[in-house]
Amino acid sequence: MRKKAYHGKWIFTGNREKPILENFVMMTENARILWVKPAEDAEIEDAEAIDLGDAYVVPGFIDAHVHLFCGESAYEECPGRSAAHHVCQGVKNAQELLKAGVVACRDLGAYEGYTLGVRDSIEKGEINGPKIIACGHALCATGGHGYQISYECDGADEVRGQVRRVIKEGADVVKMMVSGGVNSPGPEPGPCEFTEEEIRAGIETAHALGRKVAVHTHGNTAVRYCVEAGVDSIEHGVFLTEDIMDKMVKQGTYLVPTLCAPYYAVTEGLKADPDNPDHAKSKEIIQIHRDMLKQCADKGVKIAFGTDAGSPYNPYDKVPYEMVLMTMAGLSPRQALDAATSGSAELLGIADDYGSLEEGKLATFLCLKENPLEHIACVVDSKDVYIKGEKL
Repeated sequence: MRKKAYHGKWIFTGNREKPILENFVMMTENARILWVKPAEDAEIEDAEAIDLGDAYVVPGFIDAHVHLFCGESAYEECPGRSAAHHVCQGVKNAQELLKAGVVACRDLGAYEGYTLGVRDSIEKGEINGPKIIACGHALCATGGHGYQISYECDGADEVRGQVRRVIKEGADVVKMMVSGGVNSPGPEPGPCEFTEEEIRAGIETAHALGRKVAVHTHGNTAVRYCVEAGVDSIEHGVFLTEDIMDKMVKQGTYLVPTLCAPYYAVTEGLKADPDNPDHAKSKEIIQIHRDMLKQCADKGVKIAFGTDAGSPYNPYDKVPYEMVLMTMAGLSPRQALDAATSGSAELLGIADDYGSLEEGKLATFLCLKENPLEHIACVVDSKDVYIKGEKL
């Protein structure tokens, strides 16, 4: 039995009754938390003492929407690279996430489904990286949004078959590219690219096989069809309307807003490519996107933290900035931190191990230099990362 007693001045446990403790001790055994108590109430015997100093301790962050492969390169460039280069780049990206404080993530579409192999190597301890929940390939309509990282399918029967295929290949979650991008041609911004029947077939098949479904959706029609079909999470959701939000609250459907995607497309994309209409469109929808998130939060929609890291100009090493953007949208620092910890843990189905620092959970945490509830921007700064009780 290996016990460790971590001593520190401030901890955000995420516990609903006592979320914050000052002058605390966190006792662990074999990387699992036994208890977290004020120092004056702690009884310490036969444990290695570890002083965390003046750090502000929080649970490790969980990014519910990343793409580890392709990264800054355009998807059309992917086939020209060797498989070995792709894999090395994906591992590097995963390790950048970990260094930034992301201890677990959900990859929602990778070229050739390579993330499944990276996930397995991390799980076996062959390489360092965050815990990964992955879909492998996403699913899209023929020629639809994200076809470079998807299996294309048309008609309800083909959708059912491809859902079964990705699960056979090892998918933890099913990702459907239901709408286009905000600049895609069609009858509305983010037009629906799957039919209502196809959407229902995909969601029902995945649920029957014990997998959650995440859907790329911007447009109102696409979001509506997916929520009505019982989807688990809406990714992006820019043009969500109030009536759909109400249904999401009733059903417990999550929103993963990914504010970083349009933010970096504007701040970095327009610098590099000022004439790109996609980046210009991102600038137009930034405030719409933020207003939608605030309205969802006010209504009680469940919110998880996701960045779409790996989309154009969207860096892996700055993913915690999503929390800063959430506060710019009107959420409190506590709401942003909850989304990045317990919210994402619950959506990803890993809340038994991650998302808070409580009895039975893994001792996987971050040491920040400032109080994130007072200075949320500190989450982006350099930090110490502890995985299962061990400092990286």
